[in-house]
Amino acid sequence: MKHFLILLLMLMGISSCCNKNKLTVDYGRTKKMRKCYTIIVLLFIFSFLVSCSTVRYNIKRNKDLTVRQVNYFYKKNGNAFYLCSTYATFSVVWTYDEDKVEIYRLQEGRIRQKQIFKSKDIIQYAVVSLEDLEDELYRKCALELDGDSFGFKVEIDRKTYIADYAVNINCMKQGKYESNFLNKITNDIKIHKMWEVEYQ
Repeated sequence: MKHFLILLLMLMGISSCCNKNKLTVDYGRTKKMRKCYTIIVLLFIFSFLVSCSTVRYNIKRNKDLTVRQVNYFYKKNGNAFYLCSTYATFSVVWTYDEDKVEIYRLQEGRIRQKQIFKSKDIIQYAVVSLEDLEDELYRKCALELDGDSFGFKVEIDRKTYIADYAVNINCMKQGKYESNFLNKITNDIKIHKMWEVEYQ
């Protein structure tokens, strides 16, 4: 947005410049207009490149923070979960700690919102089977190679289990599963509105 406003001000200046001292000779006027249009096009290209570079930077920055938060919560509580998307500059990371769930909404590499809710049901992941989870998820929702992701890092019997599923989150949260683990996760995603587009 900032780059767009700067570009707009520059274009207004150029337009003003182009309209001043109009030449009476058609050739001179045409030559001057071509120069103005060339500058405008170059400015648009420059603005587009700067904007793309900024978006790429923010995507990487947010991805790095997501990884750091997941590792932090795993060390703290033995579990961490996340929702993200390939080209999004936002994500959600959450963790379960005894009788509560902590949710962190991240955007452009910063923690935008922190929420803590009481949780009546303790999440059961002591018997998580990653193969079964994958089969259930991909039966309900198609594999997305370039889109949303749901993943987690949990400790079970002193072993670390890491999973990342390329699955459409809106489809995933609507499903009913045989796994109590998945039902608990999807229910919390819906109840706490973890994947609402309004916060992007």
